[in-house]
Amino acid sequence: MSTSRSNRVKAVFSTVSLTGAAMGWLTACGTSGEDENDAREVYCVDEQDQVVDDDMCEEAERNGGFVGGVPFFFLLGGFGGNRYSVGQTIPGQYTGAATRVNPSDSSARSRSGLPSSGRVASGSRISGGIGSGGGGGGS
Repeated sequence: MSTSRSNRVKAVFSTVSLTGAAMGWLTACGTSGEDENDAREVYCVDEQDQVVDDDMCEEAERNGGFVGGVPFFFLLGGFGGNRYSVGQTIPGQYTGAATRVNPSDSSARSRSGLPSSGRVASGSRISGGIGSGGGGGGS
């Protein structure tokens, strides 16, 4: 086999191997056992990702996302099947991929699958919306 042909054969095998590896990785990323949209839940949190009473997000909705100068958010994402109560801090392993939504931003709320206004109960499952990215309207 000539050197040129040998190099082409190696290149083809390398491309096939890399493509196969990439497909396997992408498949593994997409099979977490939960549908991305169905896995999303929402919590009302403060700036340290501590779950607060839902009333705080309701009040923040009326005050540009703030209560007493402190920002509050709806935090949407998959939280590993865990449920959080008022006073618990959601671990960073879940908040990094979660979407933060300013309660007073009605269009961001709608895009995220939340009602455009009104009370949202922490721990509610949210379907549809923009997924679990980092966007969704900040303060």
